[in-house]
Amino acid sequence: MSYPRSVTVPLLLAILARVQSVTLFNAPSCPDPYGIHAYAHPEDCGAFFLCTNGTLSYEYCENGLLFDGHGAIHNHCNYNWAVQCGDRKADYTPIGSPGCEYQFGMYPDSDSCSTSYIKCIYGEQHQAHCDPGLVYNAKTHTCVWPDELIPFCNPESIVGFKCPHKLPPNSPAAKFWPYPR
Repeated sequence: MSYPRSVTVPLLLAILARVQSVTLFNAPSCPDPYGIHAYAHPEDCGAFFLCTNGTLSYEYCENGLLFDGHGAIHNHCNYNWAVQCGDRKADYTPIGSPGCEYQFGMYPDSDSCSTSYIKCIYGEQHQAHCDPGLVYNAKTHTCVWPDELIPFCNPESIVGFKCPHKLPPNSPAAKFWPYPR
């Protein structure tokens, strides 16, 4: 029995879509048919299931990102150093470009104390700045007070003043000593 081409192609596409959704996802239907909800893949830390108004899709985080359920860096994912995967496997293979180890990440812009850093988005470098008075800490990937990075940072050169070693006893800041900040 032969079918006209106008029926055969849509029929084949429908069958392929049904088979693909069963074999690829092998996941339950969306628990909540309304809104957008993301659910962790049970084995892969870089993958997740996205339910959009009851429609289930399989998603994967970009290079340098993993899924933790809280990520807001890109498409429900977070930086790989900020995610606890537990028993789920994670792929830490870098796909770099000049100045970016991963396609998404945060990196110091110099080896010395700096008030700015590099943010990589899709492998492109973007310079970002800490709030005034703060410096970038490459270990925590945050901006911190420069005195937290001594001896690598000279707080006086960043902030523009030096904390006194001794405060006059009548000084308003004396009650906060030894933390006059």
